[in-house]
Amino acid sequence: MNKSILRQALLFENETPVYSNVKELCELAVVYQDENNIYFLQAKRREKTFIKNEKEFFRFISQTQDIDVKNFEDIVNILNAETRSENIRYSGDSKTNIVKVFDNVVVVKRRGEVAKLYQSDDLSELEKIESFLAIENGETFLNIEQFADNFDEEYFVYLAGYANTLTRTFLKTKYVHFFLDFDIEGMNIYESFTCKAKKLHIPKNIQSYFSDKKYNNVALYKKQRVRMKSDYSQDVMPIIKLIKEYNTVVEQEILYAEERPEYLFKMYEEMIKSESK
Repeated sequence: MNKSILRQALLFENETPVYSNVKELCELAVVYQDENNIYFLQAKRREKTFIKNEKEFFRFISQTQDIDVKNFEDIVNILNAETRSENIRYSGDSKTNIVKVFDNVVVVKRRGEVAKLYQSDDLSELEKIESFLAIENGETFLNIEQFADNFDEEYFVYLAGYANTLTRTFLKTKYVHFFLDFDIEGMNIYESFTCKAKKLHIPKNIQSYFSDKKYNNVALYKKQRVRMKSDYSQDVMPIIKLIKEYNTVVEQEILYAEERPEYLFKMYEEMIKSESK
C-alpha cells in the first residue's frame, strides 16, 4: 500500500486537482486503464484531472494498493488508522495476503486432471501448449469436466473476471477460446485481452437463453448497462445485439445446465425462494 497514492486520491473528494498534484496516481492509472481496457480518469499534463467513473476509480485504488475501498471515507479511515487492528478493519488487510497469492499465479487445469497453480518461474512447463479455453467464473472452471465435450481444448485457464497481470501476459502468446458470461462485463473482459489469436464461445442456441425468463438476468443487466461501450469488435457484436434486443443478460453457469441437473435444480429452487419473498 502506497500512502502517497491514497493521499493523492483524496484530493479528488472536494476538488479537481491539477495533474502535477496527482502525477503519481495518474501515471499508475494510465497503465491500469490500458491493461484493463477501461476509462475512469481524465488526465492531461498541465490541466485539471477528473474522475469519470467513481466505481472504477475505487476499484483501481483497491486492486493496485491491495486494500478494499468503496469511497473516500474508506481511504480517510485507512490513512488515519493508528493500530494494526484498525488497519485490518478498514483496509481488509487480513484478506490481502490471500489475494496476493492468487494475483501472482496462473490457474490451469488439464482435461481429466486437477487444477494447478503456476507461478512465473513455473510457466515454462506450459510453453509448448498453444491453445487454452479461458473461463471467467470459478464454478464453471471447477465443473468444466462435466461439459468439456462441448470444447476442443485440452487445457483450461481460470480468469476470475478480468484476470491478473501474470495470466494476461501468459495468454498474449496463446490461441485463446473465451467462455464468458454473456453480459456487458463479460464482453468488456473479452475486448480487454490481447492474444496471439482469440475467439468468443457462442452456443448456437444462445438466443433462446436471452428470450427465456428462466435463464436470463434482467437485474444484472440493469446494474451493468452503464458499462456498455459505444464500440465493440465484430466478435462480440452478436451478444451485444442480443443484450440490446432483450434488455437482459445471461450468465455462463446457465449454459449446458442440462448436463448438470443438480445445478438446474438448485437454480430453480433459488428462484422459487426469491419469488416467495
